[in-house]
Amino acid sequence: MPLTHDFPPNVTTLFLPGLYLDEVRTARDYVSLVLRDETDDSRSTAALLTSELVTNALVHGDARNSACPRTGLLALRRPLHVTVEILGARICVLVCGSGSRRARVAPRPTLTWESSGRGLALVAALSAEWGTHGDTASRTVWFALDRAKAVAA
Repeated sequence: MPLTHDFPPNVTTLFLPGLYLDEVRTARDYVSLVLRDETDDSRSTAALLTSELVTNALVHGDARNSACPRTGLLALRRPLHVTVEILGARICVLVCGSGSRRARVAPRPTLTWESSGRGLALVAALSAEWGTHGDTASRTVWFALDRAKAVAA
């Protein structure tokens, strides 16, 4: 079913080569810039969740990726793109990268002392809605935030 809008949607995309771990900061800064007219809470939450999803796209997947501690150069190139959609009462951020043999992406239980594994749990807790779709060729993980009433009016 196609979506209809009473307004022109604001959609923009950033393409990243997937070469350096520092691209997480680039994506976070990009989302903050695109959402500069939104509330501080919406902007910071979107930036945080984008960081989590871009980190997952660069580091996790069928084979765990590693980065050089000195340069941040990734062992495996994982190109991706980040799309921000401002659609009336919602802000949607989509991160699309390499596909996966895994049928489903979901938060996993973590132990208190583990230093990683909380990214998707944060996305699930802080977003109004989130999801994933894809196959072995590409995978998109997205989240949506409700815009502040003052901004949506």
